[in-house]
Amino acid sequence: MRSWTSLLVVACAIVDSYAFIPSSQCRLPSLILKAVRVEKVEKSSEEWKQLLSPEQYNVLREQGTEPPNTSSLNNVKDDGTFICAGCKSPLFTTSTKYESGTGWPSFYGPIDGDAVELDVDYKLIVPRTEARCSVCGGHLGHVFDDGPQPTGKRYCLNGVAMKFVPMERDLELAKEVMDRIEAAGGSNVVKQPPMAILPGAAFDAIVSVLFISSFAQNHPNGEGLGLSGGIGGILQLIPLLIGAFYAASALRKLVDLAGLGD
Repeated sequence: MRSWTSLLVVACAIVDSYAFIPSSQCRLPSLILKAVRVEKVEKSSEEWKQLLSPEQYNVLREQGTEPPNTSSLNNVKDDGTFICAGCKSPLFTTSTKYESGTGWPSFYGPIDGDAVELDVDYKLIVPRTEARCSVCGGHLGHVFDDGPQPTGKRYCLNGVAMKFVPMERDLELAKEVMDRIEAAGGSNVVKQPPMAILPGAAFDAIVSVLFISSFAQNHPNGEGLGLSGGIGGILQLIPLLIGAFYAASALRKLVDLAGLGD
């Protein structure tokens, strides 16, 4: 597969030379690479148990969670690739890893939009966005909306579900990953399932309506508000500001759901 990657990049360069299409806009590598990577890894429970350690099996195949601050991957800062512990598929690079303070390895994005797939997890009743390896379906962790830019996402992952491969240890893997990142145009946004977004958007909308309605009932004429009302008038604007904040949050989530924020 890695030799295929190199050939595809060369093909895009040829198209660039003869058709005057910028290599950054050539969709051929990204489309074919996606087709090549679609090969799924499927094994029985017994096969996975033979391949994985009990801790890895619990997380990857049974959606378990390792205790915080127990993974050696928390301290990894060297350049390299984090691969799935089950199928060895590349998932993340050190370049998107950051210290979240949660006790679990955290990233703001995978290597591209095809490295992981997202699902909805109802284990805690409240829906959460679950991150899985797109090749073997292994459970990696969860995704939250409190990460750094450019994605604003926090991929909070179980270290036992991954392995780290330093760049100098496997240059071929590093080349494959860089080719995938280049083919994706640097985009590592993974589309969230609707049910991972709708409950949060509905909650924000309800909170917004409650605060704004309360403000409107208490100040039907708007008298004595703002600077003209002194400190008291400014403080009375707080419910309106809170309502506006939640309204903006609900709108942002709906924009993400519609795919307009990509």
